[in-house]
This record gives sequence, C-alpha cells and structure tokens, in this order.
Amino acid sequence: MLTNASFRTILVGLIFVANAALADDTKSDGLSDKGFSFFVGLAGSSVRYQENTGAIKSKAQTNNLIINSGALYAIDHDYLLSIENQSTFYPGNATESWNATSPFSAGGYSFNTGLLQQDDFSLSQSSTRLFLHKRIANEWFVMGGPSFNTNSFKRSAFVAAQPGVNTSSVVEETASEILVNLGIGLESEQVLNRPDHYSLSLTAGVPVWRRVTNTDNPGDTFTNIQGYDVWLEGRYSWAIKNNIQIGLWGQLSNSSRGSQTIGLAELPNSRLETAGYGLELLWKL
Repeated sequence: MLTNASFRTILVGLIFVANAALADDTKSDGLSDKGFSFFVGLAGSSVRYQENTGAIKSKAQTNNLIINSGALYAIDHDYLLSIENQSTFYPGNATESWNATSPFSAGGYSFNTGLLQQDDFSLSQSSTRLFLHKRIANEWFVMGGPSFNTNSFKRSAFVAAQPGVNTSSVVEETASEILVNLGIGLESEQVLNRPDHYSLSLTAGVPVWRRVTNTDNPGDTFTNIQGYDVWLEGRYSWAIKNNIQIGLWGQLSNSSRGSQTIGLAELPNSRLETAGYGLELLWKL
C-alpha cells in the first residue's frame, strides 16, 4: 500500500517530468516568463486544537516553526499547475487541558464539572497539494486537486485533576489522509520582469481516504472520512531583481473531523485551526 510519503515522491516526479515536457512549448508561445518557485524560510504558525466527546472537551494552543515551498507552472494561456508542500520544522510544546462540561460517571467513578487532567502537547504537520488552475476571467482562476496530509500528535506528562482519571506516560497519534479540493483564486502568474506579485485563494476540501492510529489502541485503525477543510491563503511580494522577489505570505485554515468508535476505543470529534505567516522568496530561473 502506498504511503503519504510515496504519493508525494510520485507527485514531485510527475511535476518535473511535466515541466520538462512543457518547456519547449512554453518557450515557443511566450509562456516561459510565467510561473515561479517559492520558499517561505522564516515562518510560523499558531495552532489551536480541540477534541469533543460526550461531556469531555480538550483544548490546546501552540506555536510551531514551519517551512513552505513549491512552484507554479504555466501549461498554456488558460491553465496553470501548482505544487506546494508545507511542513513543521520545529513543533512547539503546550499544555493541553481536558474538562468536563457537566457531571458524569464512568468506570465506577463520579466526575465533577471542571478540569479532569492536563498534559504536554505537541503537533507536527505536513501537507502536499497538487492543483490545476483554470482561468475564468483575467487573473481569476478556479482550482482543484488532491492534498496529502499527515498530522502527528504527541502527549506526555499527564497529570490527573480528579480521582479516577486514567493517565498514560506517552501517547502518540498519527492521522494520514487524502482530500479532494476545489477553490477560487486571484493569481498574477509572473515574477520575471514584474515589479510585484500577488495571489489570494479560498479553498475547501473533503477527505476521501483517512487512517488514524493511536498508541493507546495499537490494534485499531480509524478510517472515518467525515469532515472538511477550509483555508484562505494570500501572498504579496516586491522585486529586488528582475527574476527575484521577496514578500509576505499568510494562511488561515480550519479543519474539522468526525468521531468514530471501534469496540471500546473512540476517536473524538476534533477541530484544528491554524494561522500561518512568514517571509518568502520567489524566483524564476
């Protein structure tokens, strides 16, 4: 079975092959000046993560250092192809709190409203997107394609706040998924011989394949694909040479996933909200 890493390797290979095949055609019809590569080298993200199961809710907020890179290719006058990879370079560490929203009983214990437990929390993320863009008017495009995501959670140093709360030493959870996405965006297309570049896009996606594993339940693999992603992304840059620009990049995203139960193991409802920002370098060789 192909893993997310295998999919990404194949996609990168296909992009290079497609780019080479298109090179001669784009030079002959004046498209070779369009497109660019980019690297967001100084970037961070503010992450808020929540889980909800019955009368129990968790909440954690952390800040990560991230790396974002990719490229935009002109296929012809009306079609563009983009590939983008975003990954956590250094995950931050935060305190996650689990609270009871109302009194409840479980395992022979009665729990009061309020704090149940706390733990150390970190999250590493990786996402690769491959989009085809179709011009609808001037610099406006519709876009769509797959994205390949992996979220890795680590929880440790559990501290119970009420008697009867079960604690673990270290719990790790990995969620790998494939989404199909559709969006609309504004794209100026070109860095070479331009004083600036700008783009803005709004995209939504739904999972079509998902696998979640957790070290607390090593024999179970969750496959529920209920949920959605929505994100708003923009960038603006200024020329420092005829083929190099520096600028700003930002992204707001919201990811929601449904719950699933396998025997006594439960994967809760979850919501992941991220705000990414950074300085980027764009170039056209």
